Amino acid sequence: MENNIIKDRIQDVRERFLSGNQIEEIRQNVTSLVNERLDEFQNAQNNAFKELEVAIDKLENHQREMIAYFNKQLIALEEEQKASNNEVLKLASMQNFTLSKSPKNKNNVRSKNTLSNFRTFLTNNILLLFATVSLLGIFILNFF
Repeated sequence: MENNIIKDRIQDVRERFLSGNQIEEIRQNVTSLVNERLDEFQNAQNNAFKELEVAIDKLENHQREMIAYFNKQLIALEEEQKASNNEVLKLASMQNFTLSKSPKNKNNVRSKNTLSNFRTFLTNNILLLFATVSLLGIFILNFF
């Protein structure tokens, strides 16, 4: 009897649920759908990788071009600086030569230095006098 009850229950469960063929059919449908999606994903991934390689190549080419451009600019600036340095050296040597030849220029340089020193001395003393007068004025105003 128990055996019959179990068989009846198994039959009941089979009737309630899908048959084995239906389950297998659903499994195959799901498997084929998953495989299609995986293929689409893999194709999209391959395409993206190819696009990325192309973009990297373009970026590397641009980087090489920019490096070459900046190297050219650097070389041009170095040459310009050398030329400028040479001109400055020539002018300085010419001025030194001119100054060493002319005793009047030495006196002019000395007189200019003396005048500059006198102006500095005078300015400092005037500022000192003004500060002292201001301080005395503050003291006088505070005491009276």
